[in-house]
Amino acid sequence: MKASFICFGIALMQCFCCLVGFAQSTGGKSRVVKLSGGLNAYAGLYRSTGIAGRNQPNPFGLSGAITVSLPGGVTLPFSGVLGNQGTSFRQPFNQFGLSPSYKWATVHAGYRNVTFSPFTLAGHTFLGGGVELNPGLLRIGAVYGRFNKAISSSIADPNIIPSFNRTGYALKVGYGKVNNYIDLLVLRARDDTNSVSGVVSAPEQSIVPAENLVVGISSRLLLVKHITVEIDAAASSYTRDIRSSEVSAEGSNFLARFLGKMITPRLSTQLTQATQAALGYQSKWGAVKLQYKRIDPNFQTIGAYYFQSDIQSYTVAPTLNLLKGKARISGSYGVQYDNLAKNKNVRTGRTVGSLMVSVNPQPEFGVDISLSNYGLNQKAGIRPLIDTLRIAQNNLSATVNLRYSILGQEMSHVFNATGTHQQLSDLNENTASSTENNNENVNIGYFLTHNQSGFGANLMLSYTQSGLPARDSSMTGNVKFYGPTLGTNYSFFKKKLSTSANCSYLVNQQFGITGKVMTASANAGYQIGKRQSISLSLNYLNSNTGQASEKFNEFRGSFGYGITF
Repeated sequence: MKASFICFGIALMQCFCCLVGFAQSTGGKSRVVKLSGGLNAYAGLYRSTGIAGRNQPNPFGLSGAITVSLPGGVTLPFSGVLGNQGTSFRQPFNQFGLSPSYKWATVHAGYRNVTFSPFTLAGHTFLGGGVELNPGLLRIGAVYGRFNKAISSSIADPNIIPSFNRTGYALKVGYGKVNNYIDLLVLRARDDTNSVSGVVSAPEQSIVPAENLVVGISSRLLLVKHITVEIDAAASSYTRDIRSSEVSAEGSNFLARFLGKMITPRLSTQLTQATQAALGYQSKWGAVKLQYKRIDPNFQTIGAYYFQSDIQSYTVAPTLNLLKGKARISGSYGVQYDNLAKNKNVRTGRTVGSLMVSVNPQPEFGVDISLSNYGLNQKAGIRPLIDTLRIAQNNLSATVNLRYSILGQEMSHVFNATGTHQQLSDLNENTASSTENNNENVNIGYFLTHNQSGFGANLMLSYTQSGLPARDSSMTGNVKFYGPTLGTNYSFFKKKLSTSANCSYLVNQQFGITGKVMTASANAGYQIGKRQSISLSLNYLNSNTGQASEKFNEFRGSFGYGITF
């Protein structure tokens, strides 16, 4: 361990010295490389009684981070950690890419994440290149690269999950500005059937080559003053196995015939669509937005990692500004359901409603109220639904927050109180007794700050009560947590020495058992010169859940030294 520690330190310092020498060799204003980072060394102490140790008795280590900034906004971060708790080293060259821009042109090279629209190219990492050009009102984008790396299993390591080499491209042609445009998009990707050769030892490791073609439209339009329209739509032709038999696209709808001319339809080809649209109105008094979304079952595009498919939803979201901006009311209500193809055993419907009210009559006083209601209900699909298995629930949440400030020249006082109520109601009487629960939480806080010296103190009181299904008739289902938290902070020696301390005492009562947990911590940091500092941290935990076998104490201490450059 000592030898590794020394080697790590020497290597890190050599890297630092070489980079500094290279940066300084450019001289004065012509410097093209900038360095930033730091080194930290720490040593600690850990002791516990009542439980097995959850840390090393004497943890120590060395960590460092260096960032090299090159012209054009390229940054190269390096970091490493070495100690008796583990060793690691990180550098950015496993996946390196850059996207330099000049006026209306951007070039992508290397590993990049580019988004053209939510349903076509939507942030999938690829290795390749591309351009985005926006001269005037013209919008052009094109990328090409590898979306998936070929991986083969072998006899030496048969548990590797193989994958085909997948390459593809995406194109975007549009007209307009950033917030007022219309784009047409195409994405196409295909697996290379000859890129994998290996041993498949389990059925779950079996893979088939796929192909995907997506055409879409994305638009944000200002129709008339205050009225906007948003549309994102796409049709995806996804072939799960390009080795399956060919079929004819004749006799299908226009979209199927159109895509059938661009790809080879097969037995494993599925055509799905996705659409989301919104109509909004906004003015000084407020706004209202109507939203619609529909994603077909099994909708998939290689340009994105994940989609929540088989859903259709409608949402309305109004907002009101009152009392010359001192009051604001906003809310939303929506319904969502699945089983669009009507081939599931059960259809699940959801209703989501929310309301937020914020009143700030004076800068020193304000009230925030929020309500949300989430409903879930199931109906029979292609098969009858048994009542004892039907899910029908309603989840209500309400929060009230009060804040009041007294701001003086010497002292500042801030008072804060928050109350929350959460309730899960089971509308199925067959399961309600084992699922229904409620939760109440109250937090009261006081914060004091001395404006001249920087001294601060705070006191928090918290109370939580949860009503859970009782284990049996002899035990109550109520669970309570309550207790205070006290904290303070102050800086000495012209703010070179910063200190803080916190202590909390929490009582918990559940199922007839009373427990107590006390935590205390103290921290101090001293600034040595401009770039060096030392720190000290002490933490103590005393836990007594009410059962002798779960009573324990822990103490953690750490001393550190750091230097930045």
